[in-house]
Amino acid sequence: MNALGVKMKFKTIAPLKEACKIARSKVFTTTGLVFSLSIGSAAILASCGGGGSDSSSTSSSASTEITTLVTSVNGVSNVICQRNAQCIDFIFAGVAQMPTTLSQLATPYTNTSTNIITLSQIPFVQGENSATAFSSEGSVFQMSTNPALDVVGFPGQGTRLFIGNGLPTTPMGNYPVQPNDPAYSYYAALPGGVNPAGTTPATGQPPTGYVNAAAIGISPYPLEGRIPLNPVVSGAYPINSLIVGITLTGAAWHVEKANDASGNYYNPLNALPNDKCYGHPYNQQYHYHSYSWKCFDQGTSGKQSPVYGFALDGFPITGPRGPDGKEWTNADLDICHGRESELDIPDGRGGFTKKLTYHYVLNREYPHSVGCFRGKVNYNQALGPDNPPNTPPGDFGTNPFMKEGFLYQNVASPTSPIRR
Repeated sequence: MNALGVKMKFKTIAPLKEACKIARSKVFTTTGLVFSLSIGSAAILASCGGGGSDSSSTSSSASTEITTLVTSVNGVSNVICQRNAQCIDFIFAGVAQMPTTLSQLATPYTNTSTNIITLSQIPFVQGENSATAFSSEGSVFQMSTNPALDVVGFPGQGTRLFIGNGLPTTPMGNYPVQPNDPAYSYYAALPGGVNPAGTTPATGQPPTGYVNAAAIGISPYPLEGRIPLNPVVSGAYPINSLIVGITLTGAAWHVEKANDASGNYYNPLNALPNDKCYGHPYNQQYHYHSYSWKCFDQGTSGKQSPVYGFALDGFPITGPRGPDGKEWTNADLDICHGRESELDIPDGRGGFTKKLTYHYVLNREYPHSVGCFRGKVNYNQALGPDNPPNTPPGDFGTNPFMKEGFLYQNVASPTSPIRR
């Protein structure tokens, strides 16, 4: 019986590689120290990635093996909701000391003239570890639904619940990044920050904080979120949290923003190589960026991509293919990087519900996933309880894991009119 009073078993998406194991369908009840992020520190970079993208395509193309990604345009806005960008709420941006525009680095794998990242030239973080390398329990994840219980601020919309330990079924790289790893110099050059979850063996953090981004490892943590089961499109809202969605592999997607020690922000993949499933940790919290769906179930060739997870506003997140089997480019999507389709939505019981709905699309062009939210969000409920297990002493009323210690009201946000 889960926290919603409904016993439902969810089968996680099986990745393409044998090293990825199906998550055990059991609720995470034991504590797991985590690596969440301290928004106030300069360390936001190590966990986030992405930037405003220059859409190099104007029409859909057949689904093929992806060899390049389109990164953010130098100078694209961090605060305006528009196509090829990801807009951040002024509160989150202010706490994170985020400038109004993204910068771009001339890394060996990024062509700053064309905004193209060549995947074969990325020095990916080495290693392909299953979740058992970081926790004896492995990947623990369960999704359930309750149409009769509403999230505060969303009457009549029901609840979709996620509970897990934050470790995905997809392979993860060798974190902390070792000195002999080709990606080490990139991580060592970036700030590590101070983990709000405290100094414990589970966070791997010394009292003075992580010496740099390379020192950050992976740990389980209490992943828990409640989002609307039947969300309604009501606007285009800037993002006000680090996490933008939860995957059905048991991990989170983060915003496509990352900072250096000087306060500049970039598309993280532009500044920092990920592992081969396009993920890495921040404050020990493993999460995905950009080409994350590479390691997910690709579905049936020639047909629409499957649902890979859900955004904090409750809408599904799918892969790049439309109903005709062709990949959508940013030109096919709206300012929040989504559109409406009829989808087979996982019901939390091993089955699917066919529904015409708005959904976000993962594709090769920045911002790669959620650009802004089409529905309002109750961040207080979507990002776990205010005092989860293993909350450090004295941190009452905060969540140092999914909320990074940030306080959110238990309301549908934003509560005021949208900034235009």
